[in-house]
Amino acid sequence: MPQGRADMGFPAQDPDREDREKGYKEEFLGRPGKENRIRIQEVIMAKKDNPFKNLLKPIKIGPVELKHRMVLAPMNDTLSGHNGEATEQLISYYAARARGGASLVITGAIMGTKLASQFVWGRNLYCFHPGHIQGLKLLTDRIHYFSSQACAQITIGFGRQGHSADHHELAPAATAGLPYEIALEKGPKAIEIAWKNIEHPRSFLVGQMTREMTIDEIHSEQKEFARSCQLLVIAGFDAIEIHAPHGYLEHQFLSPFSNKRTDMYGGEWRNRKRFLNEVTEQVRYAVGTGVALGVRISAEEHMEGGLTREEMIDVGKDLEERGIDYLSLSDGGGYEEGGHLVPDKDRAKHIPEHGRDFKKAIKIPVMVASQHDPVKADADIGDGMFDLSALGRQLFIDPEYPNKIAENRPDDIKRCRYCHTCLGISLAGAGIACPHNPELGREYANPEYMIGPRTEQELIISRGMLAGDMPCLDRPWWKPEFPIVEKAWRKFRGPGRR
Repeated sequence: MPQGRADMGFPAQDPDREDREKGYKEEFLGRPGKENRIRIQEVIMAKKDNPFKNLLKPIKIGPVELKHRMVLAPMNDTLSGHNGEATEQLISYYAARARGGASLVITGAIMGTKLASQFVWGRNLYCFHPGHIQGLKLLTDRIHYFSSQACAQITIGFGRQGHSADHHELAPAATAGLPYEIALEKGPKAIEIAWKNIEHPRSFLVGQMTREMTIDEIHSEQKEFARSCQLLVIAGFDAIEIHAPHGYLEHQFLSPFSNKRTDMYGGEWRNRKRFLNEVTEQVRYAVGTGVALGVRISAEEHMEGGLTREEMIDVGKDLEERGIDYLSLSDGGGYEEGGHLVPDKDRAKHIPEHGRDFKKAIKIPVMVASQHDPVKADADIGDGMFDLSALGRQLFIDPEYPNKIAENRPDDIKRCRYCHTCLGISLAGAGIACPHNPELGREYANPEYMIGPRTEQELIISRGMLAGDMPCLDRPWWKPEFPIVEKAWRKFRGPGRR
């Protein structure tokens, strides 16, 4: 097998690459003259007495430097178009969180294959065709304009938790004959009220019947998914996050509750881990070293016969060995176990505590969700419980949360009240709204989130493309450090082929 960069289709090593990347970093993170976009950096430098020193410490995830530890958590906002395109409202929504100071803006789950897009709960972004790049590039340009880094969360499918337009079509999943059934009494009260009284969401209380994905279909989907991740790099994303928590397809292969297969992807523990491990290996190879790669998983399943925290820590170790740059922790097993998937104020407290156990087992940064109290989050980071605080609903109600922390104005923060009105509206397919933030869902009407012509300091080429090491997936030559998937990729040449 050829081993040199030129033999593998890579360009020869650029002697000026280090200087070029240094200049890119200075231009990308500094951008002098843009006061509205670098306010948070200036504030950090000016306020030496700011008590939130741990939250405001910079951190590096792979090749990506973050200006502090507060990031926008991925949430399904249902703001994309019917065909998965980025709408002006969706772009403005993310721009508002970038302008509010989030160091990393993570999108909601993007459907990474054509098959996955046919089984979508509501409305999600798509990225499996070059035609999707343009809208996503407009999104990353807007995020970068406000000096935040852009991360795309992408999923290979919803599996048994997906729905097709034709409800008679079987949903592709790890195992046949396992539709979900939502227990409303286990979830938040606001969602129970909305779903019982509105016809559209009530139709989703029981999932579609599933069919078992074949091994050929699994390999085909994995390859198409990896190529979709390359499209995200071209679209300008600085990081990619594989979506694998909450009972979705990647999670379904892990869990004994939802994986009853008897082949190489089911049965014993190492076989159930195989699907996610292969996906991670292939994506790591496909996107190269120019972007950060993370995976989001549930810390445990909280279901009888489900995944334990010890098993998920083992998953985290496997993912670290396969080259990811950070691990993001959520919680819960899926729609049947909604209390941890969508926690109330009391249940949300335990999620950051999971981080400590994972931190002891892995060396890469750990991101956790649902720590809305900045004082507690700062202390937890200092105590080594986690490295990054992912804020979801808290940035719904107050997108300026990170800026207010940087300016030492914690008393001015509007706190999330866990009413779950936002989620009830979103699941009904009506976008998002918050009774305590009238701007949410109408950010497109605010001119502060618009941008003007490109400046001389802004680069056109994305970070990942500058690294120059994304391989051609049509005729791949595998790196020797990825022997597990080499045979599979040589066998399945065409992406999307079944």
